[in-house]
Amino acid sequence: MASGIRGFAANAAQPRAERYRVKATSLRELAAAEPIGLLRERLIVLAGQYDELAARLARSPLGG
Repeated sequence: MASGIRGFAANAAQPRAERYRVKATSLRELAAAEPIGLLRERLIVLAGQYDELAARLARSPLGG
């Protein structure tokens, strides 16, 4: 188990990644109900950005 700052960062990365995945799911649900195409597309793009953040944390040496 890591200690110090590196340990804190590693332990904090997974819950943060999970929050990003949950946010992405919520944004996709909003997009599915959005009647305005431009807003729907923007919500989908934003969801993808949250997914990418979560993936980066998973690939990070400190993230897992």
